Amino acid sequence: MGKPQDGTGTVTGFVFVHDGSSGIPQTASAGTRVRQPSLEPPYLVVGHSPADVLVSRWPGRLFRAEVVPPTTDEERAATVRIARSMRPEAGYTCAFAVDLVEEISPSVLFGPHGGAVTRVLAAGLALDEDVARSLASARPTAANDAFGRAWDQWIAGQPKAAGYRGRDHRSTVAIVARGAPVSPIGRGFTALCGVVDDSALLRGGKGAFTRNERGEKVLTEPWRTAGRALLDAAMAFGAPHLVDGAASTVLTAAWHAAFGPAKPDAPGAAEPVRPL
Repeated sequence: MGKPQDGTGTVTGFVFVHDGSSGIPQTASAGTRVRQPSLEPPYLVVGHSPADVLVSRWPGRLFRAEVVPPTTDEERAATVRIARSMRPEAGYTCAFAVDLVEEISPSVLFGPHGGAVTRVLAAGLALDEDVARSLASARPTAANDAFGRAWDQWIAGQPKAAGYRGRDHRSTVAIVARGAPVSPIGRGFTALCGVVDDSALLRGGKGAFTRNERGEKVLTEPWRTAGRALLDAAMAFGAPHLVDGAASTVLTAAWHAAFGPAKPDAPGAAEPVRPL
């Protein structure tokens, strides 16, 4: 999907709607045409593939979309101007109007096992301090290494991410390499970090955060380790081809301790709930 942004042809792709800040109302539905009120940014952004869609917040809705071609001289001139400012390999198109063709499951944003990733995200959204303590206390110390090894294996199969080989990936949630995906599960890890931060602030208050030695805002315990445990689960369930049986056991130990033995993508698996 997607074509060069040169004002010709029909560009098709995907748009993600989370809170209206994307320029598309949360109440939008398939069959709707959405138009920007002006030719100035922020523009409507159409990712050419699910991997190109920016998931800055969660939850949200995903649509297949078509860019409406420019119809006036002003729109055509603005389209050319935008195209000149973008990298040729950019995986998205900036638009002034789009047709929402079909609403689809946002799980496709996270790969073939995206349904499992969305359930881990749901656990992050519902996270409270009791569950955070349960996750943190059950996370094995070996989980850091298992998580890093899964990243190493994935990066080894990404030619355009060669610059990341040989690094320590025990805390990696995304990479930035032209032409390469950002992670084995798309933007699932970064979305998960966002929902855990939101839950920590909502239910733990300002005390759920502190500043590290570099002055960066970071989570305090148990939120920090609970977030790591959910990242572990997202890796194991969302990219099972990267973890062997032993690694899967380590990466899912905290999840199973908090939520039970069912895998999040198993038929009939319930939404994560706080243990009694």
